[in-house]
Amino acid sequence: MLVNLRETYNENQKQVENISQSLTYATFVTAGIAFVALLHQVTVYFIPELQKL
Repeated sequence: MLVNLRETYNENQKQVENISQSLTYATFVTAGIAFVALLHQVTVYFIPELQKL
């Protein structure tokens, strides 16, 4: 019984680690997109000639 519980725990732990890694990647991608959008807004604010393009 304990062996079965340990195997189930290890399998679930691997799935949790995979989900956690995916969420970490998604966090960095979202932060990168937000940073690019913020950089764009700041650039347009400080260089008004870019608004005419």
